[in-house]
Amino acid sequence: MTLIGLNPYFFMKYIFVFLMIPLLSQASYVDREVEDLRFRESVSSTAHKYYLSVSNVKYNAKVGALQMTSRFFIDDLEDVLSTRADENIILTEDGNLTKYKQLIGDYFTSRLRIKVDGELIPIDYLGSEIENDQLVLYIEIPVKREPLEIEMRFTALMELFEDQKNMVHFKIRGERKTLLMIAKKKIDSVKF
Repeated sequence: MTLIGLNPYFFMKYIFVFLMIPLLSQASYVDREVEDLRFRESVSSTAHKYYLSVSNVKYNAKVGALQMTSRFFIDDLEDVLSTRADENIILTEDGNLTKYKQLIGDYFTSRLRIKVDGELIPIDYLGSEIENDQLVLYIEIPVKREPLEIEMRFTALMELFEDQKNMVHFKIRGERKTLLMIAKKKIDSVKF
């Protein structure tokens, strides 16, 4: 197979997954789904597209919020938003992140539910930016103190891609813990 004519996003996804392997190996719990994801690429010789989002969450005492940064492949998010809006959405065109900010915010507000210490907390979508072939989202979850327990339901892209995995890394009180939401397990929780 030659490289001529292949979509550059195809290669970026594989590079992204390859770079994520060390992070996956540092997860605070070992889950069969994570192990499968980590090793599947090294044993498979056939092309396979992965559907994976990675988010990082930390507590910021100055603003009194959990701050979440999530990364999604642009083409996957464009597919989902296009289906939802019933129009062809291209996020990479100039001005379109601003034009579609409300649509993106509404989508993630409907797909992300967070309970902190047993209380459902509304999320605040701040905005996004494009980095290479990914859309980086910035979300805040207002809480008065560092949480002891977090329960999350994160179903972004799962309505279109049944293999979608949404991985969320937390760093609270110096502890690192990871949640993984998949179609068969859309809710996960962690205690600190």
